[in-house]
Amino acid sequence: MARTTGPLQDFFEQYAESFTYISTRAATAEFHRLCRAMSWNRDDPDQGEAYEGFRDALVMEFNENFGTDTTDLTSWQTLCAAVRIDPIPNTLAEARRVSTLALLLSLHRLNSLGTTKAMLGIHVNLVDLTDGVDPSEIQLFGTEKELSEYTISSHKIFPRENVHSGSLLRDLLRHIFNPSSAPTRAQRGRRGGRYRRSRK
Repeated sequence: MARTTGPLQDFFEQYAESFTYISTRAATAEFHRLCRAMSWNRDDPDQGEAYEGFRDALVMEFNENFGTDTTDLTSWQTLCAAVRIDPIPNTLAEARRVSTLALLLSLHRLNSLGTTKAMLGIHVNLVDLTDGVDPSEIQLFGTEKELSEYTISSHKIFPRENVHSGSLLRDLLRHIFNPSSAPTRAQRGRRGGRYRRSRK
């Protein structure tokens, strides 16, 4: 689905004279294409400045899509819908428990770089989650290890720390470079719960 407004659109429009942004493509792929179009290399100060602007835009896009407040029920319900949880919980406690299993397994190290916490054993790349206007476009993974391999190979690494991050986003960031390959308690027990991931 094409994106017509929002922080990512605004970011890429800064370079409209030299670059045509295709909003149906992954934002990270479009940024790399922008770098090629502008003939930037990694040591180029302009590339560094643009990269920081792109990271800001990603965070602000997430905020616009899902909100910033970890105590906001609507934000958690929107996240549940994005990863196809059915039924959508109607209380903050349930929505947060289902989305992150109350964060009770949050033992991740400080170099967390880009993915959401387990949602009933579901793992999803935060860049994909931010990009995926249509929930059916979002790729879900069964284990943190699978997600880690995908995130690193695709270079879809969400900013670990950013001045624009709200409490909701900070809650969701998790460890990626040294993930646990063992199933979590949440993953082992997810079949017995009331909530399921929709197959639609």
